[in-house]
Amino acid sequence: MTRPFGTGDMADRIRAFDWSATALGAIGGWPSELVTTVETMLAMPRPATLLWGDTLLQLYNDAYVEIARERHPALLGTPVAEGWSDIYDQAVAERLATVRAGQAVSLTGREVAVRAADGRFERRTFDIIWLPVRDARGVVAGALQQLVEVTDHRRATAQLRDSEAQLRMMATTGSHMLFRMSADWHQLLRLDGRGMLPDVATPIDDWVERFIPHEDRGAVFAAIAAALDGPGMFELEHRVRCPDGTIGWVASRALPVLDAAGRVAEWFGTGIDITARRTAAEVVRRSEELRRIALDGGGMGAWRVDLATREVRGDARFFALLGMPPGDAPRPAADFLDRLSPQARETVNRFVTRRILPGEEFDGELEVVAGATAGCWLRWRGRADGPDTRILHGVVFEVTGQREATERLREREELLRLFGDASRDALWIRDARTLHWRYVTPAFRTIYGQPRRVVLSGDHYRNWLALIVPEDRAAVEAAIARVRGGEHVTVDYRIRFAPDGMTRWLRTTEFPIRDAGGQVVLIGGITADITTSRHAREALTRSEERLRSAVEIGRIGLWDWNVASDEVHWSAEHFQLQGYPVGAVEPSYAAWLARVHPDDRAEAETRMAEAMRGGRPYAQEFRVVHPDGAIRWHSARGRFFFDEAAQPVRMVGAIIDVTERRVWAERQQVLIAELQHRTRNLIGVVQALADKSARSSRDVPEFQQRFGDRLQALVRVQALLSRLSDDDRVTFDDLLDAEMAALDGEAAAVVLDGPKGVRLRSSTVQTLAMALHELATNAVKYGALGAAGGRLSISWTVAPGEDGTPWLHIDWHETGVAMPPAGTAPLGSGEGRELIERALPYQLGAQTSFALGADGVRCRIAIPVSRRAAA
Repeated sequence: MTRPFGTGDMADRIRAFDWSATALGAIGGWPSELVTTVETMLAMPRPATLLWGDTLLQLYNDAYVEIARERHPALLGTPVAEGWSDIYDQAVAERLATVRAGQAVSLTGREVAVRAADGRFERRTFDIIWLPVRDARGVVAGALQQLVEVTDHRRATAQLRDSEAQLRMMATTGSHMLFRMSADWHQLLRLDGRGMLPDVATPIDDWVERFIPHEDRGAVFAAIAAALDGPGMFELEHRVRCPDGTIGWVASRALPVLDAAGRVAEWFGTGIDITARRTAAEVVRRSEELRRIALDGGGMGAWRVDLATREVRGDARFFALLGMPPGDAPRPAADFLDRLSPQARETVNRFVTRRILPGEEFDGELEVVAGATAGCWLRWRGRADGPDTRILHGVVFEVTGQREATERLREREELLRLFGDASRDALWIRDARTLHWRYVTPAFRTIYGQPRRVVLSGDHYRNWLALIVPEDRAAVEAAIARVRGGEHVTVDYRIRFAPDGMTRWLRTTEFPIRDAGGQVVLIGGITADITTSRHAREALTRSEERLRSAVEIGRIGLWDWNVASDEVHWSAEHFQLQGYPVGAVEPSYAAWLARVHPDDRAEAETRMAEAMRGGRPYAQEFRVVHPDGAIRWHSARGRFFFDEAAQPVRMVGAIIDVTERRVWAERQQVLIAELQHRTRNLIGVVQALADKSARSSRDVPEFQQRFGDRLQALVRVQALLSRLSDDDRVTFDDLLDAEMAALDGEAAAVVLDGPKGVRLRSSTVQTLAMALHELATNAVKYGALGAAGGRLSISWTVAPGEDGTPWLHIDWHETGVAMPPAGTAPLGSGEGRELIERALPYQLGAQTSFALGADGVRCRIAIPVSRRAAA
């Protein structure tokens, strides 16, 4: 190979070129510096050209051909000023002159118009460097020119500047999220989340884990790799994890930010919230999927009609619904019309014979009367797609069940309307959101006093609320809020009745009506006028309160006995009257009977059985025994209720404690008997005093004197007895002295022996006085004070009892009395003895003994006295 050495098209061209016709002369005569420089130029990978000699003849390598384009190969061996006359300007000439002076120079961003393959010129940009080449003498003989095309880089830089300007504008005026990433995307340097994502002010490494759901990370990493490979724009729609845990969609774009050396320093990007768009797209996708499912499995058949040829095509389901065998070939429309009812055929013909507009939709129901599916109803829907309105597309599906259900619903609605019109209660439906009435029955006017036209005008809810008394509105509104939340609610409230202005009580039962999605869309209700029942209930409550008060105050025990189940209810007072703590036992007939005194139990059961058999009221007084041994008297009254078969099913009754009444009744009987006896005795005493006074008096004046003194003594005893209600206490010796004083001279035969000032209990004075009076009267009439030689000894002592209570022990002892023979009745009526032996123990808890001795009466009496026994 001859020099200059080198491979490639331009090496061959340079060696083959006739240089002898140029200023350079034949290659054989070229200086070695020129040959060496040409060989260096040919080996250079980037575009290079050598300008040699005074005329700057041009030689270039293969890479330069792309720049020369249509100037090649004529450019070879041509002075540069001729070959590039269009761009060889003063700036280039000055730089070449500087090179000829021995300095290397450069020119950046030089634009050159280069003709493209299609003949059009395109602007290309180069960075150019010129290096001086010296000959053997050291004189600059040429210039080696190197070119670096920066067209794409300059364009990318300009685009980046534009993008950065747009990003800056979005950052200040838009709602886009802005972010900055490190050059390798390992770090998120900053994020302005604009409410969708949290802001990031300092670099973080875990941005993928924080914000990118696992299922989208692969796509994000792939988009990053593609952007880094360019570098180019990062662009991706992906999901992000929001702060509240929900998933959103973002359209992210990012561009590289280059440093001065053209390397990627970081990435700057924006994000747009496209959650709504993606959600809508998903809805559309699901809708299409549902449509496909509906057609495939929802019982719909698809069809296509050509109105020009009156031919029909359809899928298998379409033919099945019409009772025809499936097929792909078109069929005459008449085959289908023949299977429809006359009304359906008329509907179809009326539609297809008129002018149909592009995009027009149609809908209808058709009855099949012939074929295998006779009796069913079909719904057909379709539209004229595109400008050719001769072609109709649509679907058909069976609605037989729906029509039957609609008919049943219509019948039920009619029944509801008839029921609502006939009902005395107001039936209504209102919108759950606006609370406006949707439906009200005529009874609304009867209950609220307003006709439906008034109720359904204006702000329904506020007008209705104004009818309710202010105190009840909060409860009514709270009830509505609960129904809106899905509850069934009943609320009582008052209204001002429009016609008369009176207050009425209403009860409204409200319930939610939900749509297919479970949302409460309507509120239904029934309103009744409960004024009468409310007043009756209030009256009943007042009556029950009065009864309860009477029961509590009067201590009346109540019982309610279910005879069939043997279940018994006792009031609290009944428990207490029976001696049970309230709730201590299960109420029952047996529990009641167990408390009845054994001596009264048989009679109680007999009377209860008689009342149950005879149907007459039960009434009885009986004794009960409490756990502590106390005996109480009860009075019970009740009645049985019977079923249609005259069998007892229930008994109710009341019971009261009558112990005090029984005690006072018995005491009253004793007192009445004693009063009668005392009156007789008093009269006898008076008579005896009169007789004795008469026998012992010589004349009437003496009689009057003696008799009057004795009567005065008797009066003093009665006066002493009248002091029973005073606060002071009567002493035993005062009582005895008064009684003895009444005997006047007869007391001389009496011997008294006992302590003074023994205070008697107020409750014992009267009865004890009666007993002493009886003993004294009998002694005057029949005993020691009425017989010659008779003597009376009265002694008394005070001693403590078993419980420490002081007791007065009295010993009345008569002697010197001629007693009746044995076997004969004693003198007197015996009433005094009965008083001592019965009344004193019963009333005073006294201990007594009464004995008729051989020469007189001996009576011993022991009674409890006041703890302050001695005055």
